[in-house]
Amino acid sequence: MRFMKVLLFPLLLGIAPVAYSEPTLPAGLPEKEYYENGALHFEYSYLSGKFHGLVREFYETGEKKGEFNYKDGKLISSKEFLKDGKLEREIKIVDGNRQETQIQFYQTGEKLRERTLLNNKLNGQETEYYQNGQLKAVRNYRNDKRHGNAKGYHNNGKLQGDWEFLDGEPISALIYYRSGELWMKHHFENGKLNGITEEYDKSGKLVAERYYEDDRLVKRQRVTGFRLW
Repeated sequence: MRFMKVLLFPLLLGIAPVAYSEPTLPAGLPEKEYYENGALHFEYSYLSGKFHGLVREFYETGEKKGEFNYKDGKLISSKEFLKDGKLEREIKIVDGNRQETQIQFYQTGEKLRERTLLNNKLNGQETEYYQNGQLKAVRNYRNDKRHGNAKGYHNNGKLQGDWEFLDGEPISALIYYRSGELWMKHHFENGKLNGITEEYDKSGKLVAERYYEDDRLVKRQRVTGFRLW
């Protein structure tokens, strides 16, 4: 089902959250730690043998890499940076819950994606961008699953797809031509295409109906001037 892959790919593609690393308590509790070349790696702060206050991490070339705030050995907030100074990740621990914002960039420096996590699971909104800064997709999550509305955009700025999800499963989808007109209406049951998918031309006229059973195309029939069913 080639056309299904084309239509679903822009919004269903999932990217795993960025791996996270937190400083570990060094033996001997030094105030500073260095790379082999002598460059500063960490600046530590302690109280009663535990991390307390601000711990700073640096790239081997000297740029700020991370800032970690501790209280009595527990992380309460942190920021991680790219070499060019852009914020890559921010974490806050509130009432024992870890609230995290992740920001990812293209290799050339433009923002690629921004999303939020709660206790290491995607929750809330994820926004994705084309390399030119134009909006590519907006998705919503609950407990690591797609939930609620999701929209994808063509690289010309026109709406590509408008989806509704429930606990990770699609329940409906509208797909659009690059020029902005409605192309298809998809219907789902149990997360799979089932029933009729309606296909329209750019003038808004219904031109075909596709019948699906559990994601399998059973038949496609053109509609010419009058409905056949």
